[in-house]
Amino acid sequence: MKHYKNIRNIGVFVLIGFLGIGAPVALGQTNTQFNQTINPGVLSIGIVDAVYATVSSPAVTFGATNLSIICQTTTGTLGTASQQIYIQNPDGADNGWTVSIAGSAATSLWTGTGGVTFDFNDPTTAGCTDGADIDTRPGQLTVNPTPGTIAIGRCLTCAITNISKGSSSAFNQGTVDSITLLNAAAASTDIGDWRFTGVSLSQTIPPEQAVASDYALPMVVSIVAN
Repeated sequence: MKHYKNIRNIGVFVLIGFLGIGAPVALGQTNTQFNQTINPGVLSIGIVDAVYATVSSPAVTFGATNLSIICQTTTGTLGTASQQIYIQNPDGADNGWTVSIAGSAATSLWTGTGGVTFDFNDPTTAGCTDGADIDTRPGQLTVNPTPGTIAIGRCLTCAITNISKGSSSAFNQGTVDSITLLNAAAASTDIGDWRFTGVSLSQTIPPEQAVASDYALPMVVSIVAN
């Protein structure tokens, strides 16, 4: 009889324990919604190296030449493997964009030692006239984007379609102060990045320069939404 009593007590204990670990009861709504806003980025342009690091002091070096009593032409290339023109459009321009190049000012000049200069946008005799003032000679810079190469940047799904290169043009102060390098139509990809290299440059140097020197000309590459 004592044996059965022990069994009954054990059964009651087990039952109480089972009721104690029953299903939890919801006290209110447990569903929730997470919200995230992704805004369009900013249309931008820069000069980068082969691993997309910004080049701190980009420059184009034209071929060296000797001082001469006759007109000369030197050439250079804008956009190389180590100094690529880099465009990013993170949905910042849905109607396309235009890349162009211009002097930092319409009055910019090639400037050498002692402040001697010659021009980059004077078409007088195609920039070859021997000017009266030996320190301010004419000279004309021609930009030809057509040999250039457009390539996709780091984007995995972008396309180059509907992006066209500008045509060859020479600077002419007051008439051609800016030259188009690239134009993306409204049908171009709204989200992507691209690289541009191989723009041909040709500078006419007027005769009888005042001094043999290293000359520099400040230029600006820019982008605007269409």
